[in-house]
Amino acid sequence: MKLPPEMMKLAQHIIRTKSADFDPSMLKDHYHSALVRILRKKQAKRPAKIPTVKPSRENVVNLMDALRRSLAAERAPKPATRGGSGKPATGGRGARQRRTG
Repeated sequence: MKLPPEMMKLAQHIIRTKSADFDPSMLKDHYHSALVRILRKKQAKRPAKIPTVKPSRENVVNLMDALRRSLAAERAPKPATRGGSGKPATGGRGARQRRTG
């Protein structure tokens, strides 16, 4: 594409007058500033020091003993059901089985 000489002179003039060294301090990150402001406000509302609680030895659970108790409870004999068959009742509206043959 060929440009007229006046357009080239105008473009070169604009580039010469507007070019300068980049200074990042001219830019301001508004998102970062707002986030820091919110965090400082939250931090001011928090108590100065959170009291530490020492763990007590009374609340310690032996996992092996708990597992043994659980297994012993599972093995305990269950009371007999009323139906006697031990199978759950279907209520008469169970899924029908297809006959093969």
